[in-house]
This record gives sequence, C-alpha cells and structure tokens, in this order.
Amino acid sequence: MKHTADPKAPKVASEGAPTFFECPQCGLLTADSRFGADEIVCPTCGAHGDGRRTFPPERLCRLDGRIRHYRDDGEHEIVVILVETFLESILEDIIDRILTARGADVMVREVVLDGQRAIGARIGRLFPHLTGEQFEEAAAELGYREFPHRWRTLRAARNAFIHDSPFRGAQETLDKDDAATAMDLLDQAYELFVSLNNRFVAQATPDVPFCERA
Repeated sequence: MKHTADPKAPKVASEGAPTFFECPQCGLLTADSRFGADEIVCPTCGAHGDGRRTFPPERLCRLDGRIRHYRDDGEHEIVVILVETFLESILEDIIDRILTARGADVMVREVVLDGQRAIGARIGRLFPHLTGEQFEEAAAELGYREFPHRWRTLRAARNAFIHDSPFRGAQETLDKDDAATAMDLLDQAYELFVSLNNRFVAQATPDVPFCERA
C-alpha cells in the first residue's frame, strides 16, 4: 500500500503520546496544562481541574512507546499490527465514554461493547447509533476527512497479512509505506478522538436514560 499523507489533516508532532487533562465534571479533554494545574476552569462547564485525570490512559501510552521503538527498528509488520490494536483500543475507550455520558452504567456498557466486538460494527453501527452521525462525517467535520478511509485500507492490509482468505491472495508482507501510514494514523488519532470526545461527551445532555434510547 503506497503511503500518501492526508494533506488536509492538521499537522501533528510525532514524538510520543501527548497528555490531555480531563474535566472531572463534564469530561472535556484539553492539552492546556493550566487546566491540569487548576489555574483556569473548564471552558465548557466551569469546573476546576485536579491534574489527576489524564488521557490517554497509561496502557495506551506504553503501547505508543513500544510502537515507536519498533518503528525506529524498522519492524514494519509489528508497527502496523500494533497501531491497528491501538486504534481499536482508543475507539473502544471513546465509545465507552460516550455511553457513560449518556447515562449507561458499567453493566450496560459491558453488554453493548461485548455485543459489538467487530471494529466494523462499532464504527458502522454503534457509533452512529450513539451520536446520530456517521464516523466518516464526524471525522470530516473535525478536519480528518481521509482518516476513516486510510484506517479502513490499512486494516484490510493487516487482515490480509494475518488471515488466510480463499477469496483473495495472501499479503506476504507489510512494508515501510504501510508502517508510515500507520504512524500517520497513530499521531492523528489523539487529536481526532479527543475532538470526538469533546463533541459527543463534554457536550452531551444525558437527560434521557440510555436504556430508553435503544
């Protein structure tokens, strides 16, 4: 798969996982360290930050570090496989946050996510059911129009490499172009999913219990 950068996506530094501070009241995520230090209040709800709630979680920060280590070592196949794992994990985190913002308790969230384990179902059915928008539309409105397509293409390449298929020839390798695309998606994923969080979590109005939304 030839690597082509998304010319319209915001430019993102690729030195490691960024840190976002979470509002304990509304769930807003911001990179402004002043909020984490409680020097300013949340611009959405006016609450004070405590600096203890951060995103991404530590497990994803560790995974980010491992991915960049393998990138530096030229392990293209491992990079693609781990980036796909990372993207699926961060999507699950954001969907869980959206469910929480809409009043779903732990048991409901577990049932919903277990019932839609396939990444395609989570993007194509669960996300629009929860937000009222297609994932592709939301990404485009936030400045990441090509992200869903590039992610889908990379996911297909990963699947063809890992799984034998009677319908198409096996993909024997994942090359440096695939790895470069994966790193682009990794770096863009933070800002995209934080923006999705701030749109569908921090601005959510859970006036209707989740169980009545189905």
